[in-house]
Amino acid sequence: MNIANNLKAIDSIKSEILSEVANLYKLLADYDELADYGSVESSLSTIVAMNYILGRHLGISYQTLDTNIGELLQMAQENGHSLETEFGDMSELGRYLKKR
Repeated sequence: MNIANNLKAIDSIKSEILSEVANLYKLLADYDELADYGSVESSLSTIVAMNYILGRHLGISYQTLDTNIGELLQMAQENGHSLETEFGDMSELGRYLKKR
């Protein structure tokens, strides 16, 4: 892959991620009033997907990202992250990722 084209793609992906995060924050600001679940789901999905694609353009495989996410979740469980102790979010996501 041409280095210049890859750098251009990276900048484009970063811009798209930032725009989508801003869009998500706007949606969440009015979330109770709008209850626009579809838009929030779409925005979150775009952010996750674009981060995987950014990783690929930075030379990080999808498998490596998945492994690192699993390790991060495990460490959060072991260290008593508040989202784990209060809601069990880290272990629930870890179980989901292992099943797929």
